[in-house]
Amino acid sequence: MSNGIGFLSLFHFRNYETLNLPIARGPIVLTGQNGAGKTNILEAISLFSPGRGLRTSKLSDMSNTSFREGPLFWASSLTLSDDVHLSTGLEHSLTTQSGEKRVHKIQGESVKGQSPFTEWLNIFWLTPETDRLFLESPAVRRKFVDRLVYGEDPLHAERLNRYEHALRERLQVLRSGGDPMWLKPLEEQLSTLGVAIAIARKNLMQRLNEGQQYQHDLFPRFDNHMVGDIDEWVQNDYAVNVEAKILDRLKSERPLDLDSGTTRTGPHRSDWQVTHRTKNRIAPQCSTGEQKVLLIAVMLSFIQQKVRRDDRLTVILLDDVIAHLDFHHRVVLFDQICALQNNHEKDCTGSVQTWLTGTDPLLFETLIGQGQFFSVDNAILTPG
Repeated sequence: MSNGIGFLSLFHFRNYETLNLPIARGPIVLTGQNGAGKTNILEAISLFSPGRGLRTSKLSDMSNTSFREGPLFWASSLTLSDDVHLSTGLEHSLTTQSGEKRVHKIQGESVKGQSPFTEWLNIFWLTPETDRLFLESPAVRRKFVDRLVYGEDPLHAERLNRYEHALRERLQVLRSGGDPMWLKPLEEQLSTLGVAIAIARKNLMQRLNEGQQYQHDLFPRFDNHMVGDIDEWVQNDYAVNVEAKILDRLKSERPLDLDSGTTRTGPHRSDWQVTHRTKNRIAPQCSTGEQKVLLIAVMLSFIQQKVRRDDRLTVILLDDVIAHLDFHHRVVLFDQICALQNNHEKDCTGSVQTWLTGTDPLLFETLIGQGQFFSVDNAILTPG
């Protein structure tokens, strides 16, 4: 498996007309003023994971509107260090109503969706928006958790999509009279997929808790688990019994779900709870600084256990994450990133590549000599 992205190419992406960037070993640090194009590079990489990337933008919004000629609106390409070439982009299409189509390719051959990319890499990111993760809605936290699960289980995204589709279908049947012949198979599908989703999340929670044994003491220890009826059930009972419980609940709640226009039972109602172990406080009750450090601790735990279990490349995108960390936390974070990326940790089978952005180059001074630095100014990258 690859030990890193060796080459990044962009074509008409955001404020980049073209970019061809060779990548050396070590963390990649991008510095420059706001709006220079740093986050755009990270977004282009994030598009090789399930979903619409770290900004969740419309695909058409990613195009450099100054250059709209030709069959391709925009493209992002990665060449991994084992000469695997991955690409994704948006092209003109005569067969779609919007006139555009997302394309994905491996070695120049078209593939369906981003899922095949997960054979080589999984991508994880923290952005300024995630600083408020513990204060956001449960839906935002579930999305964050599910993105971590993608890195563990590429089929998780497909299960979620099928589950959401079955939820919509069931509500449509309820509004159309609630024919039991139509509801029964949909509710069976919801119970089966719901248990699989809940178990995948439960397994991730366990690994996050276990991964802390490798962390530096400067980062806080935490306990984390999913909160919800189905999450409690899968903790304490066999999957087949939980499926039966969900089926009974869905059947009994049909009138309530019809009135409310939503399904009251299932993993789509769960929440993620993180507790600062030393202070015995749940994350929303911690200070802003403590919440940020807790989130980084979760990230480190995820990566620490992942490189010991998974030989794929893990790409970490840290967009302006360190701006408000104190010097000591920055040093420890950089040391752990470098140790993981250089395979200095014991029992590591996987590989890590980290991309960091910031406005102040001085914040990254302890990485000098260990990483690759680029100054970004109006979509122009200058090594240094």
